[in-house]
Amino acid sequence: MDLRQPFRHTDLVRSGALTRHHLVDGRFHRLFPGVSVDRDVVVTMAVRAAGAVLLHPDAVVMGHAAAGLWDAEADPDDVTVDLAVGAGGRRTSPGLRLHRVDLPDEEVAPRRSGVRCTTPARTAFDLARWLPRGEAVVAIDALAARTGLPLDDVRAIVAAHPGQRDVLAVEPVLVQVDPRSRGAAQSRRRVRLLARGVPVPRVDQRLLDADGARVADLPLAWPEARTGLTAQPGTARRAREIGWQLLETGVTAPVDGVVTWLRRSLERWDPPPRAGSPTAPRLPPAPEGDGTCDGGLSRLVEA
Repeated sequence: MDLRQPFRHTDLVRSGALTRHHLVDGRFHRLFPGVSVDRDVVVTMAVRAAGAVLLHPDAVVMGHAAAGLWDAEADPDDVTVDLAVGAGGRRTSPGLRLHRVDLPDEEVAPRRSGVRCTTPARTAFDLARWLPRGEAVVAIDALAARTGLPLDDVRAIVAAHPGQRDVLAVEPVLVQVDPRSRGAAQSRRRVRLLARGVPVPRVDQRLLDADGARVADLPLAWPEARTGLTAQPGTARRAREIGWQLLETGVTAPVDGVVTWLRRSLERWDPPPRAGSPTAPRLPPAPEGDGTCDGGLSRLVEA
């Protein structure tokens, strides 16, 4: 038996491959009571899912563990594995959360790595209901990026289950999802900015000058205010020459400082009203359909 795959203790002891002493001598990582894996294996949510179904062979993996089976690991704080076990119900175990629900066939995917799990759409539906909004956005960003999940497929699940608990939480999550984010760190930066009232940005953009030469790559951009964030040092000066304000910052920069800078940059176009001053905003013209700004002075395209 391949001990780099999760195994049940009783199976190996019964076969004579291991003794009970071997199971406690430090060479294995315990996943659940009675289920372990070789200690050198990186324990992902997909590995935990494979171990969980050894205890509940007929179960369907849901939530973060299902996302892991779709190669969309989001590094959750809570590594509990969610399992749909049907209305009959069974006793739970440490590290497992059992859901006594019968899933429709169309919401259960063909086996992934030998394990039954929910489809990407159902997985996103559950994550949006179960997690705080910011964490749900990060997880579904990754899931949609890995699987090409259309968000309308998730909305179809919502329509099919109007009475499900917390179903009203799904749409506010979906409107913030953007699978173009390059990794969980960028997703978390975006949702933290949105939580502080920053307008919804465009994700993963490239700023070009009038000749089509690259000025900077912008993980987040607000073309309506000619403003963006970049991790490339030395690009802000060139951007100013074509009417853009860039903050050169990495994903680890303090969010509150980024918000303060963004608000100041946005207010240069739409300042707060003052006594005796015009109240109409002075926003620049919206970018054209191809991303061209200010009559060709700059252009914003997907990176």
